[in-house]
Amino acid sequence: MTLEVYGTYPAQTYEPPKELVAKIKKKHGNPVGIGLANEIDTNMAMRAIMYSFGSSVQDEAGNLALDSKETVEAVKFVKALYQECMTEEVFTWDASANNRFMISGKGSLALNAISITRTAEKQDPEMEKKIWLAKACKGPVRRIGLEHVMDVYAIWKFAENIEGAKKFLIDYVSNFRRAFMASEFYNFPCFAQTVPDLKELIANDKKAQPPDKYKVLEDVLDWATNVGYPGYCTAAIDEIYSTWIISTMFARVASGMMDPQDAVSSTAKSCDGIFKKWRERGLA
Repeated sequence: MTLEVYGTYPAQTYEPPKELVAKIKKKHGNPVGIGLANEIDTNMAMRAIMYSFGSSVQDEAGNLALDSKETVEAVKFVKALYQECMTEEVFTWDASANNRFMISGKGSLALNAISITRTAEKQDPEMEKKIWLAKACKGPVRRIGLEHVMDVYAIWKFAENIEGAKKFLIDYVSNFRRAFMASEFYNFPCFAQTVPDLKELIANDKKAQPPDKYKVLEDVLDWATNVGYPGYCTAAIDEIYSTWIISTMFARVASGMMDPQDAVSSTAKSCDGIFKKWRERGLA
């Protein structure tokens, strides 16, 4: 997940602290656009903030770790960010809302994949020139973002052409440079050697203004991770992700419905029930 900033800030050096975006909102009326709704971008953004604070749903060994002072601090931060820099519309956002928010010129900052700039290149090239990319924000513990969508390929046992499907996947993955280019840099390779000139490609993109706008992504695999961090993604982690439990926790605190510690403890209890269910099935 990259940071998308409206304005003429050098993407390689710009660090957008909460105080700065609050000043932007106060002076220019441009709020921050980070969702607090039941949708994928909120799910990713809230986890990126948690991870940057040293918080996570589970630890490296797969033990529930949500109820911690780090999680409480992350929740408090989002509440302050909402109160000082955002508007109520983020509670009802869908997955494309931050695109519309930024391209309209209303927003000052969003956390998203590169769909905002790629959409702007097609819909509003003049606005695209004003939107910069930055690496994931650095929190008190680390700089980290989430790989927005991960693909896992499977072939059904009852598929009509299993061998052909296997060959397709081998050809697709081993010749991923074409796929990388066709995806407009959305889809990074699983195996770096399949796109050996990746840094050169993203440093000079003809569709971008300026052409090196996407150069900021050249080391993205060093600061991006997956759902389940710092452990593996399991059935329990997937259920917690797909039922919006973490997004709801942040939204309840930001809206004033719940106290930060109460929200974290309540959410951890719900997660514990999910962990126990899947452990009983041997899949947690």
